[in-house]
Amino acid sequence: MPHAPFRQILNTLLYILITGCRWCDVPCGPQWASKRATHRWLQRWQADGTLAAMQARILGIAEERGMMHWEYGAVDGAFSPWEGGGEGVARGGKGKGILIHSLTEGNGMPLANRTTPANGAERAQVVPLLDAVKVRTGHRGRPCKRLKVIATDKGYDAKALRQQLRKRGIRAQIPQRVWKTKKNRGRPIKKVVPRFQAERTFAWFQKKYRRLVVRWERIAACFEAFLAIATIHIWIHRLIVGYIHITRVSGTPVAPWFRAVLRTKHLADMAVFPSRPADVSA
Repeated sequence: MPHAPFRQILNTLLYILITGCRWCDVPCGPQWASKRATHRWLQRWQADGTLAAMQARILGIAEERGMMHWEYGAVDGAFSPWEGGGEGVARGGKGKGILIHSLTEGNGMPLANRTTPANGAERAQVVPLLDAVKVRTGHRGRPCKRLKVIATDKGYDAKALRQQLRKRGIRAQIPQRVWKTKKNRGRPIKKVVPRFQAERTFAWFQKKYRRLVVRWERIAACFEAFLAIATIHIWIHRLIVGYIHITRVSGTPVAPWFRAVLRTKHLADMAVFPSRPADVSA
């Protein structure tokens, strides 16, 4: 027996991700897949690296179009509560749940994401986030994927982290913590790189994708898969908006790759807003 069409599975995943509905509230119809098939394929795509490969290729397209800003970036974490059980859930300073760690580039677009229990150390996730950045351009040679400056908050203040970033050729912009009972040593840091882009990225995750606000998934791989789909969806929207601006300014014709990306984005929107017209021409 053949499996459910991937278009129906993607429609159901985007509906759950954006609206934040429960699995039992998935709508029925010809454009939707069953919750069992959708949940099964979600775990399979996360396990076999399909979502990671899609994200790497999307980043590669953005790199080819000159939309990546590697001059500086930011790292930050956000708390996602959950009072039930599940994999990777623990009680931390803000309550029971998990932490979402994200690495963003200069324009505030997410490059890599990780999840840890709420009682985990945020500073220990900076190097794994840098290693998790994958860019696949389809051309020979190693693509650029190293940030020159990384900005964080005071929670990442650690001498070992600065040394690790210095070995990679990255300047760490980390404010030093102020102790009332100790004498502050060293020169004050010169803030030349903004850090609000990371906060804006978490605002996108929580406002546009309601499934990421609370850790409803008991399986950690399912929540990480939803986080990867949200990252891919954000980048597709960025490619569409940026390419439309370039074509309008330069007057160049629309490329075939852009038609495919636009068709994917429009069908994704149709999954959540079925009342929109079905015209996908670019």
